[in-house]
Amino acid sequence: MQIFKETANRNRICILSELPTGIRYYHAGPARAHFADKTDSAIACLGCVNPACMYFSEEEVCCDTVEGFPHDQSLSVCPMEAMKWNDCADSPSIDTTKCIDCGICISRCPVGAIYFDGRIKVNLDSSSKQRYYKVDAKSIGAHIKQLDELERVGRKGVMISESDELMNIIYDKLSHVRNNYHNIIGRNLLIALGCKCSMRRIGDVYTRMDAIYTSRGGTFGAVEIEFGRDTLDASRGVLDDIAVLYTRYGVDKFTNKVLVVCLQLPNARQGYWQVVKDVKTVEHIKISTITIGALMLLVWNGRLFIPESDSYYVDYDNMSIRDTLIKQIGRTINISDKELGILEPLK
Repeated sequence: MQIFKETANRNRICILSELPTGIRYYHAGPARAHFADKTDSAIACLGCVNPACMYFSEEEVCCDTVEGFPHDQSLSVCPMEAMKWNDCADSPSIDTTKCIDCGICISRCPVGAIYFDGRIKVNLDSSSKQRYYKVDAKSIGAHIKQLDELERVGRKGVMISESDELMNIIYDKLSHVRNNYHNIIGRNLLIALGCKCSMRRIGDVYTRMDAIYTSRGGTFGAVEIEFGRDTLDASRGVLDDIAVLYTRYGVDKFTNKVLVVCLQLPNARQGYWQVVKDVKTVEHIKISTITIGALMLLVWNGRLFIPESDSYYVDYDNMSIRDTLIKQIGRTINISDKELGILEPLK
């Protein structure tokens, strides 16, 4: 297992006295861990030796379905590099001036110690279930073993509750994000949703496609990420991606579940929707479409990205992904009709 630099100056190692039987998330506060003795408590940041809230594993950013794909090797979980390690507290700290409130770090904390209450915070108030030991090989080994066990603990609840107001705040931040961050935002959200995802290196014009992914269910596809209002180039770009993946890597076009990730769904009169329908009619290829906001909603509700059923295929005859999100999340979504183009086009 890879050990990151945050281990170097560590003051202590935290180990829980017992594993929780489940973890429940709450909006506006840290998650609570439930234990076999019927007690529950919020767990402070464990100060993980391998902080999953800060770093992906090498396997997560390497979509090995395509051998030799020249991908960017950045392991940073926060696409905006807003998380840094605080040596004094043995925990991550968050630069709120950079944070876009995507919630990826919340979803990756093993005990739900990262939470959102208007901004993303880290709980540092230790529970009676937490024990601290001196740093040595034995304590580090026990700590890493427990982190592996925590990955199998069941989780319920909503990490961040959506609203029009919150989405407007987030989208205002996204509108000011520089172009070189667009791909990593899309990549990191897909990884948070259970995919392996590789994005092309910045400045690499030879690869052309923005990213490739493999879902938890084994579905593979090319990804085009578009933050601009005109997504027509993205729908045409996936056709180029299909051709490149076939000629260079032998990926059959019918096993390539191509995906367009956009900031907002294109307006009804844009050519995007007709191109998507034409591609399906002529080539029998379904281009899936999802927004950054919809990906965040899935993350906040602890869901996976599931492209296997083509449920994110929408075209000129049906431009809304609201019903798909409702079905996957299992409840009504508290975002108004057409709000920001997140679930249906603005107009």
